[in-house]
Amino acid sequence: MPQKSEGRISDGKLILIALVGGMATFSIALVFISGGAVRHVQIFLPEKSQFTVAFRNVDGEVKVVGLEGTAEVNPTILMRTGDFAMELTVINQDKVPHAFYIDGLNISTRMLKRGQSEVLTFYSEGAATYNYYDQGNDDPIGQIRAVKVSMYE
Repeated sequence: MPQKSEGRISDGKLILIALVGGMATFSIALVFISGGAVRHVQIFLPEKSQFTVAFRNVDGEVKVVGLEGTAEVNPTILMRTGDFAMELTVINQDKVPHAFYIDGLNISTRMLKRGQSEVLTFYSEGAATYNYYDQGNDDPIGQIRAVKVSMYE
C-alpha cells in the first residue's frame, strides 16, 4: 500500500492549477496584445475632419458656401481639439480673386482666381473659436469652433 506524503499535490490538482494558470496567462497576453502594446505600426489612422467650402457671389454679396461636410452659407465649422486635423478645401467659384484667412491661427490660402482651390490643414490645441475672413475684408464671414470631445466627460 503506497503512502501519501504530506507535501505532495495530487495529479488532478496539479492539472487544474496548470489549466487555470495557462488560461490566466493567455487572457493577460490577449489584453496586452489587443491593446496595441506590441504593435510596431499604428493600426488606427489619425482622425481628421474634412470640409470643402467655396467663395460664391450670392445676390451681389460674396459668401462662403459649404460643399462638403456642411451645406450652409457662411457656415460655422466644427473641429476637434488636440491631435485631430482639420482639412479644409477652399475653392473660388466667384469671378474675382479671393483669399481665405483664419484669424487666431494665422492661416490663409494664396489669392485664388476663379476655379482655383487650396487645401488648408491645421490643428487646435485647445477649445477656441476662430473667425474666418475673405482676406482684405474687415468683417468675419463665419467661424471655426474647436471643441474638446472626450468619452470621459
